Amino acid sequence: MKNPIDLLKKINIIVIDDMDSMLGLIISCLRELGAEKIQTASNGELAWKMLNKNRYDLIICDWDMPKMTGYQLLKLVRESQLHQHIPFLLLTAATEKKLVLDAVQAGVSDYLAKPFQPKELDYRIIKLLRKVDLNPAALSNRE
Repeated sequence: MKNPIDLLKKINIIVIDDMDSMLGLIISCLRELGAEKIQTASNGELAWKMLNKNRYDLIICDWDMPKMTGYQLLKLVRESQLHQHIPFLLLTAATEKKLVLDAVQAGVSDYLAKPFQPKELDYRIIKLLRKVDLNPAALSNRE
């Protein structure tokens, strides 16, 4: 398996949040880890359109957004043969057990409660990339 930090330089990441400050924090964390190919969306509806036009290897998504929530997007992603394999990190201020269980049952790869420290986000991203079997052929075509 490749080093997760090396993978971050090659993979396409989509970050979805309706708060610019949170997008900025997440992008900053990803860039410090070495990520280069990052796109953003301000809601789940826009993200779904982007997912169907582009190929992504990691989804980092807020739970509570207008138009389509992160949970609704997660369900669409997991129901789609094209996208169901993509690691999905859900960020949420909601820590109620029922909401977390709903996300786990819907197939979330991991979740992180807000507010969080940047190192916590780094850890979750690296952990996800260690767990997932990213297609090496697809990665090599991107260099």
